[in-house]
Amino acid sequence: MLKSLYDHFLVLYESILPQNPSLASEHSLRQEQEIYERTTKSTYRNTVITSISSLKKRPRPTSLNHSSVGTAGDLVARREEADALSSLCLTQPQLEPLVLTPEELQNCGYIVDIPEEWGPGGDSPSGAGQLFNCDRCKTPYVVRPLDHDANVARACTYHWGKALYRTIGGERTRTYTCCSIPADDRAEGCTRGPHVFYETEPSLLHSRHPFSECPSMTPSALDVAALDCEMIYTTGGFRIARVSVVDVRGKEVFDEIIKMDDGVEAVDLNTRFSGIHPEEYATRAQLPLDAVQRALGRLIGADTILIGHSLDNDLRALRLVHHRVVDTAVLFPHPRSLPYRRALRDLTKEYLNRTIQEGGGSRGHSSVEDSVAALDLVKWFVLNKKERSKPKTVTAVPDTAGVV
Repeated sequence: MLKSLYDHFLVLYESILPQNPSLASEHSLRQEQEIYERTTKSTYRNTVITSISSLKKRPRPTSLNHSSVGTAGDLVARREEADALSSLCLTQPQLEPLVLTPEELQNCGYIVDIPEEWGPGGDSPSGAGQLFNCDRCKTPYVVRPLDHDANVARACTYHWGKALYRTIGGERTRTYTCCSIPADDRAEGCTRGPHVFYETEPSLLHSRHPFSECPSMTPSALDVAALDCEMIYTTGGFRIARVSVVDVRGKEVFDEIIKMDDGVEAVDLNTRFSGIHPEEYATRAQLPLDAVQRALGRLIGADTILIGHSLDNDLRALRLVHHRVVDTAVLFPHPRSLPYRRALRDLTKEYLNRTIQEGGGSRGHSSVEDSVAALDLVKWFVLNKKERSKPKTVTAVPDTAGVV
């Protein structure tokens, strides 16, 4: 009977066995053990037959974290956990132990106040005509709008992926994730696009568009919300172009494509990461950031607990100072501590057995999907009664465009 279980797991896992050759044997052994432990001698055979029939009905998995992968017990446990996550409505008392302290906010790179010496801000929205080093290829260039100029639009040759170490042919080699080309000084970029710049200094960001404090609570403000933003490259640097908010049940309550400030023009919609396409931006970008901030003020007040992943980046992009934050990058820290951070997609796959950000270069990310993922990670953390470790006192460096 074990052989029959093994044969049917082999058929079910056909497309994922090359990357996981022992999976069918491991799961058939565990499935047989589950059956043995819950049956008698007289019921064992029929239960195996029923289990095989169930295996035949499962859709063929295309990845290791597909819902069809696992024993019958695994599938039941996942369904129960999913039901527990969906039914849990987080409350402020549950989240208070997870809220970052003022010191932790600073250590994690959050803007916690607006110094008077910064002035009113917003006096230099665009960097057009100024000299910057390109954030992608590091070449000095003068910022210019595209103006449908093919030379400007294709001036930069770069790699959009990260340079990571992999073992190839028994040797540890550093290659780019975008094209698998070895990462060395001679490696020419695999992608062409415009030169772009990226600023991190808070006072410079304030001069592009002013920061503001989160407003007082209104009757419509949420006690708990999850938020995520998407950014694009512009003549005013790396700017927010979409913000999404979901409530404590994961229901979308706000999703807006943001129009750039006067004098600022989009240079690269960064679709591979932002998920924003030119036609969508052209038709949906109606409200500037000032108007979006006012609209958000009706949902998010000073006492709202905001959930997100690396929220310091989102709040910087929103030019919003907020002190009540639960950050999944802190709840699930990188082994090397700050400023390193685990990717949201990796955390979601590991803890929720869910795949997000599958769009790749064609569809990109979804800030609504990422908001829900961060919310569910916090729910998982609460349900599993984990205790938050304190982030080490290291000055954090904000993530760059490709870190999510």
